[in-house]
Amino acid sequence: MKKLHQYMMILVAGILGACSSMSATDPYAEALPADFDPAVYMALHPELRVRQIKDFVADYNSQVKTNLGSGYTAAKNADDDAFFADMNAVMAIYTHPQIGAHSAEEWTALSADLALPDSSSAKKKTRNVLAEYNFVGVADDATMLLAVPVDYQAISQQYNVFGKDHGWAYRVCLPEEANNTPRSMLPIAQEQSVIKEVDGAFVADPGYYCRDAAGIDRLIR
Repeated sequence: MKKLHQYMMILVAGILGACSSMSATDPYAEALPADFDPAVYMALHPELRVRQIKDFVADYNSQVKTNLGSGYTAAKNADDDAFFADMNAVMAIYTHPQIGAHSAEEWTALSADLALPDSSSAKKKTRNVLAEYNFVGVADDATMLLAVPVDYQAISQQYNVFGKDHGWAYRVCLPEEANNTPRSMLPIAQEQSVIKEVDGAFVADPGYYCRDAAGIDRLIR
């Protein structure tokens, strides 16, 4: 549920990005920290890029469906079968840091489901998850996935509408910040780790955070 909520906020940010600009007078741009870099923020949170890629594939396939009409289902089924015929390519997509951004261990756990009988609900679910990376009618999915444009505006706005309030680190820690307080030790981390309301409102994190070389998020200020 938490990830679903995060993804919904990412989609909201994408909608905002489509209808506004990041000009000097844009309130969203002005709200960002002075040293905010959307490319760095995206690298710290690869799920944002993954969501953009999956949305791009879905939009592409939706257009293919419109063009093919009643022939789309057969075309998609055939293309999915071809996609899964090369599991090495699927693994490369799923674990690529700029596409699926999953670890080899995650792939091992997921791919076990694909060895189950075709009637298995787990196998069907896994195929559906992986098929989100499959462009219908495209032979070289990996190349096209890597070419999906990055919407840095949406990435920036996701920080404003969700990441900031939830204490997401937005940059890498400087050497002098290596011993700053870990976010996990702050009261706000506990408050947000459980379902809790104060006067019926969400408790937003007032801090700004960086991530150190060990992957620990630390308080900047």
